[in-house]
Amino acid sequence: MAGVATAIAIGGPGAAFWMWAVSLLGMATKYSEAVLGVKYRYQTEDGTMLAGPMVYINRGLGMRRLGIFFAIAALFGGLGAGNMTQSNSIALVLFSDFDIPKWISGIVLASVLWLVIIGGIRRIGRVAETLVPSMALIYIVSCLVILYTNLSGIPAAFALIIDSAFSDTAATGGFAGATVARAMAYGFRRGTVSSEAGIGTAAIAHGAARTSDPHSQGLIGMMGVFIDTIVVSSMTALVLVTTGAWSSGLISTEMTAMAFKSVLPFGGVIIIIVSALFGFTTMVGWAYYCEQSLRHIGGIKFSIPFRWIYCGLAGLGAMFQVKPLWDWADIFIGLMVFANLFALIALRNEVKTISQP
Repeated sequence: MAGVATAIAIGGPGAAFWMWAVSLLGMATKYSEAVLGVKYRYQTEDGTMLAGPMVYINRGLGMRRLGIFFAIAALFGGLGAGNMTQSNSIALVLFSDFDIPKWISGIVLASVLWLVIIGGIRRIGRVAETLVPSMALIYIVSCLVILYTNLSGIPAAFALIIDSAFSDTAATGGFAGATVARAMAYGFRRGTVSSEAGIGTAAIAHGAARTSDPHSQGLIGMMGVFIDTIVVSSMTALVLVTTGAWSSGLISTEMTAMAFKSVLPFGGVIIIIVSALFGFTTMVGWAYYCEQSLRHIGGIKFSIPFRWIYCGLAGLGAMFQVKPLWDWADIFIGLMVFANLFALIALRNEVKTISQP
């Protein structure tokens, strides 16, 4: 909700088209990440699995320094994209709708986050499997209601998205205008962060799965990209365009909340609940990714201090400006993509062999 709205607020409706484009490549890369994550994972001293690009770069390619490079980028990228931007989005919508000071939201988020991640991967898994289906159902049903209400505007919305993807978008309402290059850049950025395909985090997550079949786990990874970007993110984009919220001059969850409130009586409340669930589960997941990256660098001794720091930054992120946080996240996410795609290309024959029927 925050990423798609931010992309459209800065790059125009055309950013949605480039999100779709990058997701097609993302399905292939996420399959490969999940396959290699399961193949090269290993058990650590505390009994948990350690997997991810830093592992298959090290064990599959023998490039230890590049593996550490990825782990460092993932650590800082997670603090930005997976932590501070998420707490910021939650605090933003609570402030805009209920005038709840951002510092209060930050303290509450940091405290609840600590209660979850202190329990490690098992508690993280239980929280995620409880919250994710509920938030997805609420959000998808709400989007379908809004799109049904604005059914006649959907063809025009698609036309605007496609036209804006290949031509500059003029300034209108509160929208300052955008070039094709900006639409493409923000579509690729937010599409990549939304599905996480190509970033490498899929290998960390799928490497912890209780399975011995890398191929089946890869198929599950592909399905995740389709649902996240092609289905959910597309619904968000169409809601923003059909309601006209895209040209309001707002950004992040404020824009999405405006779109929901324009059609649904309790639209603002829905966005608050769902954005909090979406954002919080993302923060919880990235806490695990960051910690696994840190374990690759220095072992398990830094796990508890890291959890304190992660929760503290979640509280601070709620009070910062959102655009610098996204820019910081994009830098480190880009570094992760560079190292991960290099490894996927280098290990492509192993993926091909595993994929053979």
